Amino acid sequence: MYGLGDMVFYSSTGVCEIVSVGAVEGMPAGKEFYTLCPVSTSHREMIYVPVDIQKGLRRAISGEEANNFIEMIKTIEPVAPTSRNPKAISDFYSRLISTYDCKNLLTVIVSLTLKKRECEEKKKRLNQTQASFLFKACEMIYNEFALALNISKQEVEALIARQMDNF
Repeated sequence: MYGLGDMVFYSSTGVCEIVSVGAVEGMPAGKEFYTLCPVSTSHREMIYVPVDIQKGLRRAISGEEANNFIEMIKTIEPVAPTSRNPKAISDFYSRLISTYDCKNLLTVIVSLTLKKRECEEKKKRLNQTQASFLFKACEMIYNEFALALNISKQEVEALIARQMDNF
């Protein structure tokens, strides 16, 4: 499905380059793996993903797709958990993030950024769980979009913030 040199998105690690495909020393014999090298400097370990089990692995988006997603931000409806229970809140955002789908990640960013603004207006802070999920979603999106658009993470953050000015 993927080949040498392809750029892929792998679960919470983010964008990686496939640096080899095949058997890996020290892994089960007769099994092929994608060897992934994370692009982000915060993840420098090699990752081995079985070729036949690709959960959490998808092709990295293109620049055109990134631009389309950025334009889409204006149309995203914020979502929120129906319960105030910390476990339910965590499960709610975890389900969205664990899809590793750009639209779901942007939905988390839009929803929690708006929630953060509400809190700040009341001189309060976003709770730790929500702040953590906002951070995770931003890291995943900013890194992937920066690579796709060949710009910095800060420029991606600014693009997304401009799209959210109308909320």
